[in-house]
Order: sequence, then structure tokens, then C-alpha cells
Amino acid sequence: MPVADKQLLNIQETVARCQERGLPVSGYTLRRAIRTGAVPCRIIGRTYLLAWPNVERWLLCADSCDNAPRAISTDGIRPVEVAMR
Repeated sequence: MPVADKQLLNIQETVARCQERGLPVSGYTLRRAIRTGAVPCRIIGRTYLLAWPNVERWLLCADSCDNAPRAISTDGIRPVEVAMR
């Protein structure tokens, strides 16, 4: 069955369908969205299965779940972590 006809896809197939449609989504980005719960999935063994309608909803921000705005501090200079070597 061609990837374009399937509704339940693994991560590689989902990335391939996104690229076919001109959507810039990498496997890393998709895995991060799964890990944060932005895209629901089923795990069968070691395979993550995603429903294409859920992926489309996430890409189009249909649930109003776009990146949350960062809080802007107005109380002066913000502290910055510095790694000492």
C-alpha cells in the first residue's frame, strides 16, 4: 500500500509523507513532538505508530498548541548560566 493512502504510519513514513507535501518535518522533530505529547501515538514493540490526521492537526496548530510565548522579565538583568572549564 502506498504511503499516500495509509492513515496509520511509522515515523519514517510520516516524515516521507510530510516531505511529499512540502512540510519541513524531520524525524528528530517528530520524535520530540511525540515525547512531549504534542502528537499522540501508539507503541507496538519498538515501532511508534501515528495517525495521519493527528499529525496534520499538530502541523496546522489546530488545537491552538503552538509554541508558548516566552515570559519577558521586566525586573532587570536576567541571570545567565556560565559553564566554567
